[in-house]
Amino acid sequence: MIRRVILLGLSAIVAGCTTMSQGEYKTAQTALSGSPSLKREIMASCIKDENARSAKDKAEMAAVFNINPSTYAQTFCKRMINGMASNRITYQDYRNLDSSTADNSKLIRVLQGR
Repeated sequence: MIRRVILLGLSAIVAGCTTMSQGEYKTAQTALSGSPSLKREIMASCIKDENARSAKDKAEMAAVFNINPSTYAQTFCKRMINGMASNRITYQDYRNLDSSTADNSKLIRVLQGR
């Protein structure tokens, strides 16, 4: 049951559909960093969601994040999920996504693979 809750929460966060509390985010990070099978499930869900974006959106995102457009979904999801699992993407970075005035340079660096 806990695995399912974490899986649903992580799927939502990666898709950008919901806002997690700091405790939920930390729990999700711990689960991701310690469970390769959970990481694979979240990766598959993320890739599916990213592939559903329009070609224009994918091309724009690929340009910003220095990703080959043909491998955009896989590369973006790998960088996002590994960044979360390793704490390179912190809860504050995640919360800053909701702000148009926040400094998201650290998040961009992670998603650019730097």
